[in-house]
Amino acid sequence: MDITIEQNAKNPVIVGHLIIENIENKKNRNSRMDRLASELQREVKENPNKFLETNNLKAYKKFINSSNSAIESKEPGPEILINLIIKNGYLPTISRVVDCMNIVSIRTGLTFSIWNKDKIKGNIIYKLSDGGEKYWPFMGGEVKLLNNELIAVDDEKVLCLVRYRDSKYAPVTLDTKNIIVHIQGVNGISKENIEIALDEIEKLLLENVNGKMAERKIIM
Repeated sequence: MDITIEQNAKNPVIVGHLIIENIENKKNRNSRMDRLASELQREVKENPNKFLETNNLKAYKKFINSSNSAIESKEPGPEILINLIIKNGYLPTISRVVDCMNIVSIRTGLTFSIWNKDKIKGNIIYKLSDGGEKYWPFMGGEVKLLNNELIAVDDEKVLCLVRYRDSKYAPVTLDTKNIIVHIQGVNGISKENIEIALDEIEKLLLENVNGKMAERKIIM
């Protein structure tokens, strides 16, 4: 599987790529994850600006506001998660894989995608949309993308809209055995920040869903 960024999308995007195989995803958090989530929730509630006013989130917001989209939301992924804690007092339990992603996303202020590797067809390409591609975001209905939206696609479908979140076409479930993790940076987010976040998500996943790291790299 190749991961490429088309020339017209290279300026805004940098991708941290990780494949972990033979995982054991579960619904419940273990005690280690519960402690991490509880500590994170407490920190967010005590000082939300510590998480909402980071340079990484500012970079995403600048990127989001620089172009139009078929999606009305202006919130980067990490901000959506932070606001869930502020509103509800806690971060929802989804699965160990998704919970690991959410914890690191909030901590780093970076946008993540996690896909079921076995549902990816062919290669993954980051590109600007032609307009009219079908995109079906989580927590939303299917839409048709505008021209020049930054997306990741495989040979068949749109996997994510970088300004927003993953599609429903390659979701990670409790039965998923092999995952692809992508951290998507835009202008203003450094390669060093991506590397640090890759370290954190790799460590957390291997501690909590087992598996074996099969591939890791930065694409830019």
